Amino acid sequence: MRGGARPAGEVRAAGARRAGAREARRALRAELLKLLTLPAVWLTVAGTWAAAVALAAAFAAAGRRGGAAAASALDVGLAPVGYAQAGFIVLGVVAAVSEYGGGQIRTTLAAMPRRAVRHGAGIAALLLVAVPAAVVVCVSGAAVAWLVLGGAAGAAGGGRACAAVAGAVGYLALTAVLAGAVAGVVRRAVPAVAALLGHYFIAGPLLRDRAAFAAWLPDTAGLGMWSAGGGGLGAAAAWGVVAAWSAAAAAVSLAVFVRREA
Repeated sequence: MRGGARPAGEVRAAGARRAGAREARRALRAELLKLLTLPAVWLTVAGTWAAAVALAAAFAAAGRRGGAAAASALDVGLAPVGYAQAGFIVLGVVAAVSEYGGGQIRTTLAAMPRRAVRHGAGIAALLLVAVPAAVVVCVSGAAVAWLVLGGAAGAAGGGRACAAVAGAVGYLALTAVLAGAVAGVVRRAVPAVAALLGHYFIAGPLLRDRAAFAAWLPDTAGLGMWSAGGGGLGAAAAWGVVAAWSAAAAAVSLAVFVRREA
């Protein structure tokens, strides 16, 4: 072997890695473009933002009239997160099932035959949409609450404020991923949305005060990510539990997607 020459196997492996990276980038661009051109995605994000801002203003106004002088604008502004999660559930479902209604998934798989790559790109694209949307929702809610409360707003430490906003953003984004994974298994929007909303808004809250294991469910554990003392778990544990639920759901969705006919 000449000095400096690389073994043929190493060259082939490097070429395969570069080809895989190019394929992943192309898949991500395609999935992101698909989401950004879906009117339902924009309508869902806009409706969720408008509802969160309206709720934050209403909660702040109610607190001001009630004489809650020590109310934190941060706590009031993030209170609508429990309702905004419905919008991120819908966002995840829309992202997952948009190609199944008209059979476009067959065209996608013809262009991207490696299903694991396509599945991973879909999750990454969903996060690239959900995270900025969640930032806008959470920051807007806190800002509106601060404006409405005015002098009645209690101060929140900078560290706590950043941690709470990051937790709320992470919770909403991970909820969208979990919803997308469930919808990827169900492949139909209405049953997926009904099941998820039924858990997050009916079954979960009912179990919260009645069953010890409820603290480890994603909706209850998620409270600890952004609400002080919420969920019964610390912030780090809450992050871990919700991330684990989302990762497990994504893994199940991938397994089903790889094995099932388009």
